[in-house]
Amino acid sequence: MITITGATGKTGSAVTTMLIEKGMSVRAVGRSAERLDHLYRNDVEFAPGDQGDVNFLTKAFTGSDAVYLLIPPKADAADLRQYYNELGNVAVTALRRAGIRKVVFLSSLGADKPAGTGPVVGLYDVEQKLKTLRDVDIVFLRPGYFMENTLGTMGLIHEKGINGASMPPDVHLTLAATRDIGAKAAELLMNRSFTGHTVVEIMGDRLTFAEITSVIGNAVGMPHLPYIQFSDADTVAMFMSMGLSSSVARSYSELMHGVANGLFGSISGNPELLTAPTRYAQFVEEVFKPAFMAEEHHVTA
Repeated sequence: MITITGATGKTGSAVTTMLIEKGMSVRAVGRSAERLDHLYRNDVEFAPGDQGDVNFLTKAFTGSDAVYLLIPPKADAADLRQYYNELGNVAVTALRRAGIRKVVFLSSLGADKPAGTGPVVGLYDVEQKLKTLRDVDIVFLRPGYFMENTLGTMGLIHEKGINGASMPPDVHLTLAATRDIGAKAAELLMNRSFTGHTVVEIMGDRLTFAEITSVIGNAVGMPHLPYIQFSDADTVAMFMSMGLSSSVARSYSELMHGVANGLFGSISGNPELLTAPTRYAQFVEEVFKPAFMAEEHHVTA
């Protein structure tokens, strides 16, 4: 049995689907039983509940050969770092109580830094907590910025005819597709040959924000799509208008500064190293463009 936390999210659903395809027994943890049922029907064992509940999480982990662990997002967190630490403490306690010996933890590039990385500082904290589990073999999976996150700019492109963020246009961002994250996690969870505490980085492409904008524009028939650098204040206000708390919005603004300041590099020291197969242009053609065209049809209908 392999337990997957966040099984209804981007990476959790990718891991779960791949394990099902390989005929593995999966216990899927998620907030909503209805969402779990919609995604998986009878293909997995459901464990709906709150990851902040140590008794629930211990029960969900018990009897598992391995666990895919992530901290689920919380857009309205009053204090995002505190939220990460609270759920990290619960996870460590549940792993101990359930006697788990193999864990793949979804972290991020930049989680080796104790400050300056926005929400990833919370992942640094959780990594430190997990490292206290000396008798548990753990892979700290550190992907780049999710390619799927760029889907959030579709509304801006449709409504304003621009792409934008608070990042300078010439700063490189390391990207990773969630399907590549899912594939690597599924491989690790099935083989379970990893020992000790190790880091696996997942990097599918490395582009500037100007280059990302150009790839999108060329794909959707807007070859002159401009990239606009927003101020920090405008970026925070935009995030908060989307329902994010002040803590979360400011955290993501800090993340952009962390990228610009070089805090999200590979621990290998090679900034050009790519370890995952999906390139951003491929992602845009296969995922972004169809979603963009569907949204365009919805807007104009």
